[in-house]
Amino acid sequence: MATVTSSSPGHQAETGPLRSLSLFPDFEGLNEDRILPDLESLVKEVEQEFTQLEPTLTPTWQGSLGALESLEMRLEYAFGIVQHLSGVRDTAKVREALRVIQPKLIRLGLRMGRSPQLYQVLRQQLDSEAAGSLTGTQRRIMRNRLVEMQISGVDLAEGSEQAKRFAEVKGQLGELSLTFSNNLLDAIKAYVHIVRDPTDLAGCPESLRETLAGNARSHGHPEATSKAGPWAITLEQPILVPFMETCMNQALREQVYRANVTKAPENAKLIPKILALRHEMATLVGYPNYAVLSRQTKMAKTGPKALLDQLYASVHKEAKGELSRLEAFATEHLSLPTPLRPWDTALAREALRKRETRYSEEEISKYFSFDRVILGMFDLTRELFGVEVSQVPSSRYAELGVSLWHPDVRLYEVREAGQVVAYFYGDFYSRPENKRSGAWMDVCSTRRRDTQGNLRLPISYLICNQSRPNADTGVSLMKFSDVLTLFHEFGHCLQHILTRVDHPQAAGVNGIEWDFVEVASQLMENFCYEPSTLQRLSGHHETGDPMPLDMIKALQKERQFLAGMDTLRQLQFSNVDLALHAKAPLDDQEPFAVDKEVSQKFSLIERIPEDRFLCSFSHIFAGGYSAGYYSYKWSEVYASDGYAAFEEADSDQGEGRREVGQRYRDTVLSLGGGTDPHEVWKAFRGRSDASVNHLLRHQGLQGQ
Repeated sequence: MATVTSSSPGHQAETGPLRSLSLFPDFEGLNEDRILPDLESLVKEVEQEFTQLEPTLTPTWQGSLGALESLEMRLEYAFGIVQHLSGVRDTAKVREALRVIQPKLIRLGLRMGRSPQLYQVLRQQLDSEAAGSLTGTQRRIMRNRLVEMQISGVDLAEGSEQAKRFAEVKGQLGELSLTFSNNLLDAIKAYVHIVRDPTDLAGCPESLRETLAGNARSHGHPEATSKAGPWAITLEQPILVPFMETCMNQALREQVYRANVTKAPENAKLIPKILALRHEMATLVGYPNYAVLSRQTKMAKTGPKALLDQLYASVHKEAKGELSRLEAFATEHLSLPTPLRPWDTALAREALRKRETRYSEEEISKYFSFDRVILGMFDLTRELFGVEVSQVPSSRYAELGVSLWHPDVRLYEVREAGQVVAYFYGDFYSRPENKRSGAWMDVCSTRRRDTQGNLRLPISYLICNQSRPNADTGVSLMKFSDVLTLFHEFGHCLQHILTRVDHPQAAGVNGIEWDFVEVASQLMENFCYEPSTLQRLSGHHETGDPMPLDMIKALQKERQFLAGMDTLRQLQFSNVDLALHAKAPLDDQEPFAVDKEVSQKFSLIERIPEDRFLCSFSHIFAGGYSAGYYSYKWSEVYASDGYAAFEEADSDQGEGRREVGQRYRDTVLSLGGGTDPHEVWKAFRGRSDASVNHLLRHQGLQGQ
């Protein structure tokens, strides 16, 4: 393998963790006081270099986008480190650095994205005979860059009022999205309800009481124990979800529920501003609304409405039947009034699931210890895709130049045919004091081969919020939903680190259409329902006994449990998102009126009037899913269709799962954003589109 570069060609790397371009960022050596000045100097330097480079651009790959790779890489590296820290080690200085630098990054992005010289050079090359010298990946990168430049306002006359306003709008949107995210994080941190009466936690299992006691200790109650309390209820998902599913105190459930759906009220004023600015931005570059603009870079070029309507027609009747069954159970066995109130739904749902499967989440989690699950996941990866994943011992950190942002973090290396092809960090445990809730994969380093043939290996961050190991046993137990989440994010991780594309603009997850990027993650979840996979992931954490066969069968049915209601919920979010971005709100209350109106079609359980779910809908207001939340269902259709290839291999005499896995590895996991997703799917499945029937079949709905 060629050597790994530590700096980009033609650039003398400066000292400092944000400027070194070392393969592994120096988190221990990062001085937070230097973050902002270092980022500011980098932005200024890159802008100056681009200005010098701009008039020399030529209609060749190396004379255009190839020449920009090093500039873009330096920005991605430095900004990526700081953005990563904001999610896993949030501090006031990191926040302030992002707040100040983001507008400057946006202005620089517009400066490069609206370069008339670059735009003309790319068009000239693609329209000329010279295009024949480009690889398919290079042509696709160029075409996509032209589209991105068009929706960034490259056609707006330089110095015009429209161009100036477009830049103002982009800057304001960046600031508002960051504020939205910070408000939500602060709101989750701020809510703490201390419980002192143990009867208030009737129904909560011992493991949850221990978690709540540990939560209380971290909130200023060092005397807290699982038996005597006090206990702290907060709004982080690993605490909120099991509490709502098991606590028998209806009044307390209602109190916590109301706090959750009304949190971050400050965001109510930001939402109409964000939507109005997005609408204005779309109209400035010639699109009727932001939803149409968004589709220009999506797989669903004509929109997802046909798919969403098809799913609604297939599941609505089934979902209503599921609700009737749930309410009948809640009345008979829990003495809950009907129609169900929203704070009763999770309790009734978990109780019904336990009755039908005969196992509670508490019982099931005893068979899923985190260390065993992750080793089983790596074993499955080797079996299916032919790659070896192993944890790097800390004794090698100095040799590799590795430092970590927290002692819990682990580093893994990935080998193929005995050769290291990638690394990834694992940060798996919850730290509510400074770590964002949820789970995600993010990019640390993107694969890149420079003009001398030197290869930079890809590295990713794999982030979860698994419960911390028990203080007495040292074991971290996982709910089955935690297992699914881990597999989901690892699917993203595999697609980034197993890429074979050498151009960073399309390597890994870069350049993949947003409504196709969830395919690799959702496909991995399917393996969690296989008996053989469940056996390798599980074992009683105390006795080592294998998971009982009837428990395995119960978990296999998990994806079909109230699947119609779950699908309606996702369709609700998708349709609300699209409706909001198809118009410009007229006043502060209209977004919530749109949310209420659209949700009436999909929500089977009446919401409370003061519900402000939109204030925490960070996917579309602070993430990358604006006018694209439907991507989850769109990708899920492809993921189920893709997993069906593995199912077919089980009964196909001509091809085994390993062959299917290798083909999947050579297509979906390798081609990244360098190939049109329809072509990727045709190479993997033999057809360019996916069948919705496999998703409906897997969920026990229609289309069997």
